[in-house]
Amino acid sequence: MSTIRVPAKAYILSLLPQSADVGPGHSRFQPRGRRLQALANGLAVPSFWTPNEINRAFSDANDIWKREADIEFTPILISIRSEQVPADEGRMWPYFLNHLSPRTRGVSVSFVYDLPSHEGGWGGGRIAVVSGQRIGSGLAGFAGSLLAHELGHVMLNSPNHSNDVSNLMYGNRNPRMANAGLLNSTQVRSARSRALSI
Repeated sequence: MSTIRVPAKAYILSLLPQSADVGPGHSRFQPRGRRLQALANGLAVPSFWTPNEINRAFSDANDIWKREADIEFTPILISIRSEQVPADEGRMWPYFLNHLSPRTRGVSVSFVYDLPSHEGGWGGGRIAVVSGQRIGSGLAGFAGSLLAHELGHVMLNSPNHSNDVSNLMYGNRNPRMANAGLLNSTQVRSARSRALSI
């Protein structure tokens, strides 16, 4: 197999409270999902990620993707960005999809401090979001494992998780355990096909 390279835009993304958290049919007292408390209280959530940490996460994620499917996320362009976002995950994820999706070929990955759920990241469409708070409690290399998993949602174009604990797409990415990060042959074919089209 020849290596397929997928360009990646990486954002050190600080989250700011949306100035108008009320829209038609919504009230600030009726969130549509879990809320990120700091944002709900009107506080900014700085990212704290560094370019070196992001490059390390991509290096570790690329080790998994190159080994399993001969896919590499490169070049990686890192920039600093802030966005005013809703405080709850029911509206935050669509906001990310609409505002952070790349306009050209490739994927976009945002590195934030926290997300309004117990998960360490989100992935879908052509974007992924990775939480530093969750990674802080993990083992060395967990950031790359988590990034590889979230990129898996993008590359498989699916929100589904695997039931096989050794599979990269297993649903519970425990930050205190190493994850094998394997892909099955169907996942490899799907990921390689998608890598050529995004």
